[in-house]
Amino acid sequence: MGKNSVIKNLGKRIGNVVLHKLLIKHTNRPESTSHLQNEEIEYRDSAMKDAKSYHWNEEDKQIMKLQALEFIEKKKDKKYFDVIFSLNEAEKFVDEEIINLKL
Repeated sequence: MGKNSVIKNLGKRIGNVVLHKLLIKHTNRPESTSHLQNEEIEYRDSAMKDAKSYHWNEEDKQIMKLQALEFIEKKKDKKYFDVIFSLNEAEKFVDEEIINLKL
């Protein structure tokens, strides 16, 4: 898989990690928290594997960030429309996740 494909996939995985983190924080269904936490861990593990495959420059990180935010916004509108959080909060978490992945 080429670097551009990995960037796209990694952006989506980062988006999934952050989306699940936000869902845990803002869920209307506390009984779902355990399941959401397990999925967050799975997506993060997968992102960590992809993150190690290349060296990332600032442009790559910016593309991943935009991919992640776009993914979060689309998923939120389609599947999690009843959960309320701001895109500013999502962006903050995406930035933190990129740092945590040591990109």
